[in-house]
Amino acid sequence: MREAVHKLPQEFLHRLKKIYPKTYPKIANSFLIKKKTAFRINYRKTDLRSLRRQMLDERVRAKELSFPQGAFLLKNQLRDFQRTNMYKDGLVYVQNISSMLPGLVLNPQNGDKILDLCAAPGAKTTHLASLAPESEIIAVEKIRTRYYKLLANLTTQCPDFVKVYLLDAIWVRKKFPEQFDKILADVPCSTEGRFLITNPKTFKYWKTKKIREMLHKQKKLLHSAFFALKEGGEMVYSTCTFSPEENEMVVDWFINKFKGKMEILPINLKLKNLRPGLVSWKGKKFDPSLLMTRRIVPDDTFEGFFIAKLKKISI
Repeated sequence: MREAVHKLPQEFLHRLKKIYPKTYPKIANSFLIKKKTAFRINYRKTDLRSLRRQMLDERVRAKELSFPQGAFLLKNQLRDFQRTNMYKDGLVYVQNISSMLPGLVLNPQNGDKILDLCAAPGAKTTHLASLAPESEIIAVEKIRTRYYKLLANLTTQCPDFVKVYLLDAIWVRKKFPEQFDKILADVPCSTEGRFLITNPKTFKYWKTKKIREMLHKQKKLLHSAFFALKEGGEMVYSTCTFSPEENEMVVDWFINKFKGKMEILPINLKLKNLRPGLVSWKGKKFDPSLLMTRRIVPDDTFEGFFIAKLKKISI
């Protein structure tokens, strides 16, 4: 492990080593390198054949990935890519591969009524709209500046398609009781998966107190989402953090809070850097079904992520 890694908070590194004892050095080194820039197609505006042709015309160099389909790793400079018509016209969206996975796991279908619980700046909202162009999508954001950023992205990617509300998501239970077939709960978190040693702003704020603050918010959001979800509906809970308190512990709390009403579903993703969720942390044991949740292990392409898929089996 490289010496520069120790610029990260020592308590964070100590916790990371406990979570990933076998691969800790490799994961710790991943914070030294900025992730490769990725982008994905917007199926609402183009198809893969047309996009490949336009990439040639606009001299965009990129590696097309076999999974996720429609995703690419950019070889050009990002600022040059942002000058292209395909970028300006919303035919593509720049997004880390890990961030694309929650939408794929949710698997939106045409005809679904879908809620994006904490939507800004819109990466996952626009992805859902791309994957299911004949669905009904509602996006919620409570912070006004982020709300307008969301509106701007939606205007470029899928104008007049998504209904957007300036609303604290803890109130969706009252505004939209049992209305949704699918809910994406990509919640605010301590963002440990985005730490970058060359950019101290990404980690200087970190304290275990931040984790405790986040998990209380996450529980409130999931509690509200339960009442907005239809019986038989599905929900994806995701974070870009490693913290078990914000990941497995929150999901374990949720399925016990609504015991017999929510269940964890298996996640099938064609990736090598996946690990099953933890079933214990600091002496606390979780429900064995947490093994079906997934941790995305970071490298030079993927950010660290956590994803759980849940189903409402009873009101």
